[in-house]
Amino acid sequence: MPRPCRESYGDQKPPYSYISLTAMAIWSSPDKMLPLADIYRFISDRFPYYRRNTQRWQNSLRHNLSFNDCFVKIPRRPDRPGKGAYWTLHPAALDMFENGSLLRRRKRFKLLKSDKDRLEHELAALANLQRPTTERPSYDPAAPVPCGVQRTSPQSPTVEQPRPKRSFDIESLISPEPVPSRAVGTSCYPATVYQPPPLQPQHFYPPPYRPFLTV
Repeated sequence: MPRPCRESYGDQKPPYSYISLTAMAIWSSPDKMLPLADIYRFISDRFPYYRRNTQRWQNSLRHNLSFNDCFVKIPRRPDRPGKGAYWTLHPAALDMFENGSLLRRRKRFKLLKSDKDRLEHELAALANLQRPTTERPSYDPAAPVPCGVQRTSPQSPTVEQPRPKRSFDIESLISPEPVPSRAVGTSCYPATVYQPPPLQPQHFYPPPYRPFLTV
């Protein structure tokens, strides 16, 4: 039987649980993950019943998201503007519905405590990697300046530091020569900071879309 259209149930409550409604919304996304606001929008747009009493059913759906192991909360990537994290289905929960039907759920999906702890640890590490770095101010007195530009400061004048003398013992001969420190304002190259690329949680992405069947 094909998926129900937008006007199938009219103002009547559709026969889907909050878990089924959320799974339906997530599977409708090309990336198989959605922020909470888009899940709300999908449900209310497809089923007119949920266009009223929005606060009540949205609170219930949010409770189901937080307390069911079949849903995984993924931090938002820095290159995707917006608020809130993404929600997706746990890869091991893809066969939770019998014969792909959202009306028939075999049993409640439950993770082992060890698996749940490992998942939370990976998501926490992912959130730390994707946390944007603090932006530098428009003027940094310690930042290097281009060649040929002399920075003047009445309190800290530029002083050429003397080259340190080296002793000629064995230890000093085999060790590399220390690099003399530059005075402030004499650097010709801007300081660069390596930033790792954002980690994409590919292992949380479900396999290609399989349309759900209803009975």
